[in-house]
Amino acid sequence: MSGETSLQHRQDAAQPPKGEGQVIHPESMPGLPDVELPGIGIAVGWLSGLLLLGVIVSFTLHFGDLQVFLSTLKSADPLWLAAAVAFQMSTYACAAAVWFRILSRAGIRQSFAGLFKLAVVQLFANQALPSSGLSGTMIVAKGLARRGVAPSLVMTALLVDGFSYYASYLMVGLLAFVVLWHSGDLGTAWLPLAIAFVIVLLALVLATFLLIRRQGRIIPKAALRWAPAASMAAILASAHTDMLRDGKLILEAFLLQIGVFLLDAATLWIAARSIGLAVDPISAFLSFVLASGVATLSPIPLGLGTFEGTCTGLLHVMGNGIEGSLAATLILRGFTLWLPMVPGLWLMRSELVETTQHGNGQ
Repeated sequence: MSGETSLQHRQDAAQPPKGEGQVIHPESMPGLPDVELPGIGIAVGWLSGLLLLGVIVSFTLHFGDLQVFLSTLKSADPLWLAAAVAFQMSTYACAAAVWFRILSRAGIRQSFAGLFKLAVVQLFANQALPSSGLSGTMIVAKGLARRGVAPSLVMTALLVDGFSYYASYLMVGLLAFVVLWHSGDLGTAWLPLAIAFVIVLLALVLATFLLIRRQGRIIPKAALRWAPAASMAAILASAHTDMLRDGKLILEAFLLQIGVFLLDAATLWIAARSIGLAVDPISAFLSFVLASGVATLSPIPLGLGTFEGTCTGLLHVMGNGIEGSLAATLILRGFTLWLPMVPGLWLMRSELVETTQHGNGQ
């Protein structure tokens, strides 16, 4: 692409639409679905998940020793736990770097600290709201629009981020199932999960790919009579095709998304090491990815109970004590879910409220 065309893309991305000043209302992207704060339905889902988690913990300890479990938790090495905190902070940095790199490619400079805040919201919302990763992405997209990023660039960033996320998730999932197959453990117990996981993720990857390739042309002509659909088609058509076809940019985003999964798996390995479990990195990777797959296919928010039960069972099957396996899993979930819960909820509420206020012209 010529330098003049690239410069024009940067100018278009940097300039807000006429008549809207320096702030672009999120309503200028009406095709994006709204994301609501957790309500009664989500609360019921969380309560169900907590009850399931309690049942699984009680069931697990029925075959173990409560005192051994508690003493195992208390024996966690603070240095290993500090390393787990560092790894989890790095996951947010990787997620923020995806958006930062996409915006930088278009010549847009956004504060990395602000994008880091959005990354916390994105990763938390993706866990808290069962939507296959869409909720967090929508919040970030509308947050970028509120910060003055042009809708065409927001849509470009959304497509690159979505495609790289689903592609990376599919890749780590396939890698885990290949390792299971190579070890001879991909039998009747895991095969249905492997098939369901691949179908769901492959469908999401292909859907995002079609959006990238077809842009607004993927929306049926009959639907274009509906104003929001027509606006969505226009925004999709305005996405920066040079960026969508930039293999280097998409590869960078893909590798950063892979980094998030690997850092989470490494956190499980660190959690296990902190209490003295002899878990190798491959076992930790398999346990985390397979448990994440089960949680993703589960309708329960946060994957409560399903993730813990699967991860504990896998660590135990791989030769670790039931008490230690449960302790390592709960330590991991403490760092990835429970500790970020308060800041995640607060930041998500703040972001949604500010987006709504700007959308109402306040």
